[in-house]
Amino acid sequence: PDVISGDMESAMAVELNPWVEYEFRVVATNKIGTGDPSAPSRVIRTNEAVPKTPPANVSGRSGRRHELVIAWEPVSEEFQSGEGFGYIVAFRPNGTRGWKEKMVTSSDASKFIYRDESVPPLTPFEVKVGVYNNKGDGPFSPIVVICSAE
Repeated sequence: PDVISGDMESAMAVELNPWVEYEFRVVATNKIGTGDPSAPSRVIRTNEAVPKTPPANVSGRSGRRHELVIAWEPVSEEFQSGEGFGYIVAFRPNGTRGWKEKMVTSSDASKFIYRDESVPPLTPFEVKVGVYNNKGDGPFSPIVVICSAE
């Protein structure tokens, strides 16, 4: 943190993550040395915001015939930015227009299984996974191509 002059009575913490609980302490320093930290402040939760971090490592997993299994690394709680966090799984057969989107409402989910009897084995799909919470929709992961199960 920045050094604050001894005659200041307050300071502003910036670039904090939304919807995270913080405690603050003050430590005084002079020519003689550094004192003990103050007692922690009361816990303060920052305001909610639209999430900014998409899930990482979107990939395909093995599944049963006529299934497309989409997996990702869940977004950690500190980057969910608010209540009602979940995922938007978007997919389409490679080379087509228009995304199918499915909502996954569990914040700790790490996969989605799409079943369709009309999908031939090893059909390539373009896939991306986005995030949302009560404040709105956040970004999607980069598009990856995965194949339906054999």
